Order: sequence, then C-alpha cells, then structure tokens
Amino acid sequence: MNTKLWYAVPAASFCEAMPIGNGSLGAMVYGKVPEEYITLNLDTLWSGTGRRKELAIDKVALLHAKKLCMSGKYYEAQKIIEKKLLGQYNESYMPLGILRYQYCDVKEYTSYKRELDLEHAVVSTEFTYDRKYYRSEIFASYPDNAIILHFFCDTKKKLNVTFELESRLHSISMENGKNGITIIGNAPTHVEPNYVKSDNPIVYESGNLGMPFCCSMKVKIKDGMVHCVNGKVFVEKASEILVLLAASDGYQSDTIEIDFSMNNCIKKVDSIFQKVEKITYQQIMNRHLEDYQPLFKQSKLYLNEEDNGKTTDRRLKDFKEGASDFGLYCLYYHYNRYLLISSSRRGTQPSNLQGIWNESIRPVWSSNWTININTEMNYWLAGICNLTECFEPLLSMVEQISKVGQETAKNYFHCRGWVANHNVDIWRHTEPVSGMAKYAFWPMGGVWLSVQIYDYFKYTGDTELLEKRIYPIMKGAVQFSLDWLEKGQDGRYHTPLSTSPENTFRDWDEKECSVSYSSTMDISLIKELFKNYANASNILGIEDELLEQVRMKSLLLPEYQVGKNGQLQEWIEDFTEEDPAHRHFSALVGFYPGTIINIYDTPELIESVKHFLDRRLSYGGGHIGWSCAWLINFFARLGDGDKALRFLNNLLIKSSYDNLFDLHPPLGENEGEREVFQIDGNLGAASGIANMLLRSCYGRIELLPALPTQWENGEVTGLLAEGGIEVDIKWREGKLIAAGISTKYEKRVQVKYQNQVWNMYLKADKREIINCRFV
Repeated sequence: MNTKLWYAVPAASFCEAMPIGNGSLGAMVYGKVPEEYITLNLDTLWSGTGRRKELAIDKVALLHAKKLCMSGKYYEAQKIIEKKLLGQYNESYMPLGILRYQYCDVKEYTSYKRELDLEHAVVSTEFTYDRKYYRSEIFASYPDNAIILHFFCDTKKKLNVTFELESRLHSISMENGKNGITIIGNAPTHVEPNYVKSDNPIVYESGNLGMPFCCSMKVKIKDGMVHCVNGKVFVEKASEILVLLAASDGYQSDTIEIDFSMNNCIKKVDSIFQKVEKITYQQIMNRHLEDYQPLFKQSKLYLNEEDNGKTTDRRLKDFKEGASDFGLYCLYYHYNRYLLISSSRRGTQPSNLQGIWNESIRPVWSSNWTININTEMNYWLAGICNLTECFEPLLSMVEQISKVGQETAKNYFHCRGWVANHNVDIWRHTEPVSGMAKYAFWPMGGVWLSVQIYDYFKYTGDTELLEKRIYPIMKGAVQFSLDWLEKGQDGRYHTPLSTSPENTFRDWDEKECSVSYSSTMDISLIKELFKNYANASNILGIEDELLEQVRMKSLLLPEYQVGKNGQLQEWIEDFTEEDPAHRHFSALVGFYPGTIINIYDTPELIESVKHFLDRRLSYGGGHIGWSCAWLINFFARLGDGDKALRFLNNLLIKSSYDNLFDLHPPLGENEGEREVFQIDGNLGAASGIANMLLRSCYGRIELLPALPTQWENGEVTGLLAEGGIEVDIKWREGKLIAAGISTKYEKRVQVKYQNQVWNMYLKADKREIINCRFV
C-alpha cells in the first residue's frame, strides 16, 4: 500500500523526525530512546503585539514613480519605490515548546523501529529491552484538539517514565496537580526576519508583551504511581501511560487581535482537558480515525508495486543511486496529502511556508505566507487530490486579508478594493515589506489569492459558497485591478509599476533592475481574475457596471509577446535576465496554474512556453524544491509525462530529506542562510503527480493526459475533476483499461482519452464506468 514511513534508528535531526498535526497543533517526533525530544507548535503563536499602523504613502511620490516607469526610466522608478514606497517587515511564526520524556530504567535496547502510519496518522516507536517489548503511539487529534501519547509494555508494571515540558520562549513552568505540568509565557514583542542584520533581533518588552500562551500536559496511568517533583512528572511501575497535551494562546482569529489574559489561555486548555479526560484512549483513537480517515482515503495511488520492505531512508538512498522504486512515488503522493491534512483544517490557519512545523525563533523567511507563489502552491493539490475541505483555512485567511487590504489599497495605492503584497503574517500584513523592490513591491498578491480561492468553487460547484464568500473577495480584487491599471500611449491598460517576483533584468543602460510596467505575470493574473469574475457573475446572474468595466478593460490588456529567443516574454520589453536560471517561472502563470494560455485557445503560444522552460533549464533552473515541483505541473499540463517524471525524480533525488520533507537550499543572497524545510515542494509535487493522470481545466475530463512511459501499470482512485466529479483510473501497459466517474449532482460531462471522446450524463451518486479493451 505504501502508506508507511519507517526507520530502524531514531531521528538525529528535524529533517529525520516524523510530523504530526491537526491543523493547529503540530509536533515533530524524534523517536529517541531512552530520552525522547518532541518539538511542539501552535499555528497562531507568532511574535508581535497585534496589527501595526500602516504607513500612508504620498500620492505625489507614487505618481512620480509611475510616470518614470511608464516613460521607460525603470531604474529611477525602482529607487523611488525602495526609498519611499516600502513598509515594515513581517513578524515570525514561533515554536511553542518541547516535551521531553525518559525511560528511566532502559539502557541498551534492540529491535528498534519507528514509523509514521499515514492510514492512521499515528507515529509509533517500538523496541525491546531486557526481553520486554515497549511501544509508544503519538497522534494529533482534530476532534479533541489535543496531542495524545500512549505508552505500553507487554510486561505489567514495568513502565518507569519521567516527563517534563519546556519552551524556548520566555515562560515559567508549574505543576498542574500531581500528574501534570503547565508552562505559561509570552512570545517576543518583535522578531526581525532571519535575513535582516540586527544586534537585537529578538525583542521582549516588559511594558509591551507579546502573545500569551499556555501549554499543558496531563498524565493518566494504569497501575503504578504518578507524582510531580521540581517541574517533572514521574511515573513508576505503570502498565500503560496516557499523556494528553493541549495548548492555547491569546490570538483572536475573528478580530485579528490579542486577548492578553493569561487566565483565559489557561481556561481554554482546561476546557480541552475536561472533555478528553473523560474518555478512554481507544475512544480518543476512534474519534481521531473517524475524522481523519475519510479525508485520507479519498484518493490513493497504486503503481503495481508493494512496499519493498526497506526502511524509508534506505529506499530514498537507493533511489538516489539509481534504483527503481515505483512504490516510492506512491508513498510520496500519500505523504504529501497527509501533510496538507495535518497542517490545514477548518478553523485553523492555512499551511505556511513550513506547514505548522518550526523549531526556530527566527525561522527562515519568518515561516510566513509568501503569496507570490508559495502559499498558492500549497493549495494546488486541494482540488485535484480531493481535499477540498482543506481549502477552508486559506479562504478564511483571504477573507481577513481582503478587509485589512482595503486600508493598504487606499493608503498605499490610492485605489478602491483591496490589495496584498508578497508577504502575509498572522496580523494580516498586506503592505509591502521593507527591503528590495524585487520581492517587496508586488501588489498582485491579492489578485493571485482571489484566483486561487476560486478553485474552491470550481472543484465543489458550491454556488452558495461562491456567492457569499468567494465572489465578494474577487470583487474587491477586481476593483483594485481596475483602478491600478492605467492607459498607456499604445491604448492598452497597463499595471504602471510592476515586478516579476524576485527576478531582475538589465535595462537599456545595463543597470540591474526589477521594476518595469506590465510584467507578464501581472497581466496574466489580472486576465485570469477578470475571466473568473465574469464567469462567476454569469453563474450568479449578476450584471452591473463593474462587470462592464471588466469586459471593456479585458479587451485592452496587453497581448502576450514572444522574445528574441522564442520564449514567452517576461517583461514589457525583451530585457536580458540577470539570472537566466531564476527559480521563479512567473511569466508562465497564465499557463499553469492559470488557463489563459492553453493548447485549445492559444496554441501559438505553447511553443513560446516550451522555449521559456527550455531556456531556464539549459541554464540550470529548477534546482530548488518548490521550483522543481512547479516544473512537474508545467510538463504535466503540456502532456509530457516523461519530463514531468524527470522533475519528480529530481525532487526526490536532490531536494528531499530522509523524512521526505522538501528542502530549500541557501540562495546565496544573505549571510547566515541555511538549508531549510519548505512544504510547498511537497504539496506542489502531489498536484503534479495528479495532473499527470487527470486534467479537467479546459471544460472536459481528460484521462491520463501525461502518463509517464515508465508508469506502465497502475491505478489511481478518488482524483477530483472540476465540478466535484470523482474519477478513478486504471491502466495497463501504458493504456487506459477502465475509469469510474461519479458526482453528487446530475450533470453532463465530456470525457476524453487520447482520440476517444465519451459524452456522458451523470446521475447523482451513481458511478459510471468506462471500459476500454486495449489489452
């Protein structure tokens, strides 16, 4: 089944440990014996003291920068942006605490095994000592909002374990009865991003406290004794141990403010314990499985190879050395779906750069939501991989951003609607951050988020969701775009100050520059937004003046251009890139994840897309995990399964840790950069695998559009096509054998496989079968 990661030794580092999470609480389990170390996270625990007052940008300075840019004085416009139009850095996502425990009488042990069972979302560790078998099971329960640890020994009354709880943040520890420990504290008032030089990067102000938090554990035992001494819980001669761990902080999601009452934090934790303490371990486990398994089991991948019996680190090492392991692709697909389920559930924060797993007080890139690609990539799989429930935290965050972003649109850009730039934190920071224009100044963040959340509707067909929640967000982004666009001398509407995220070019005076007008990414995202808004208006029966403006300006947006190397042009002029291997493929956003550029309506542009990719790759592009994941999706949409597989292989070979976390290497742009886990490579790869097997973005369901030659035999269940249509596919010797198609609502669909087309009428909750006799 390839649904288990397992290892024969304890984890030596974060990137060997096993992640668990319920969307809010997360933990990294190391599996060490006799002394274990489990790091803990809480999704709303961030530095900072609430929303900071945004700067108001002088309209004269903004107009001056626009005028310079639209007249071709790009470098001068960039200097004004960096001097007068940037804002403040984000705050950072904090580690919550560390749970330590020690088997007091265990020394040299044998028969060691640790495992993450994806079917059950449980991490287990087992070993033998002195002819006694020991086993621990750890999971994060969504229904009970707690982390659960269960310890067992096959010999009664032989569990002697010591527990303690601590935090790297300012905190104190106190006993909670005779069987528990509670830590309370405050996050820093401010943390400078890891890439900013500072003599005092972590600030605690006594008169301006940061986020209060509480983390508490309670121990229940069968047989034996339990007592607290000096901040530790001692268990002696138990047959079984059950540890319940819960946490809370002062963040108020509805108002984006802090409740500074520590008593309220403690009360929230106590209320969790009051419910979960009343039920048995098996009842807790059953509730966990009843919640988790329906999500996880919605899609599975089989490539006719069972788990080969090797440890996961051995499998990955062998794969990197050239061994074939089709089951590893399946394991990777299942694992990446598990990661999204574990880091994005209704009522939690959306998955950030590291999901919910972070051990650093100054995490790389603040462990925030980077919305110029990374946050959106986290949710590409949510539709096609049948995890639409996981969209909810992203939609909720965008709803908040759309309200906060009205202030930024008004004060910074002097426009209607709402705007967000490239970075967002827990305080819904929407203004440009400080630093350099190439990353900080990017007012298309709200546009891309509005395009991304439209997927929630496309994959569910939920018109009530569209009308009440998604459409208002899109409308605000449309209003901003209409006001931000300015008519140029060519009669076209342009974005007057524009960057192509994090990339730079040489202007005509050979100066390195990032600012021009109407970058291809800007125009692609606005075209995609306008198309979606028009479609949504039609579905909802809305006809108004705003829609008329959208229709008019859509016709007068700049056309796509092809550069001197045959590539889709990235900027308004055919500049020379400073880094021709750049990690971002921003110019191609209209091809994937967008659909404005496609094989049916714009076939003449497909070659320019290929030339763009070939040029980037010829210079060594695609070497970073998330960038490589984007390539898998590009080539899947191009129908080139073999190239898609090539980059899936690259991701596993060059960008995967032993626990299959995606790694991001240092960029060489700042001192102190380090290799780091970044989850978008994982989640983007799952989307890429699914896109090789199913395409539904062009108004029809296409089966096996980019099946790799090497994947001769296989089966995938539960992929989701747009419209909420579930698709199962089975193939042999590279040919379709059968497909099962079902939907909750009656509808007509067109299904395509190679040159064959089926026009089908689907009845509600009835599975239709397509049989093909190729073998």
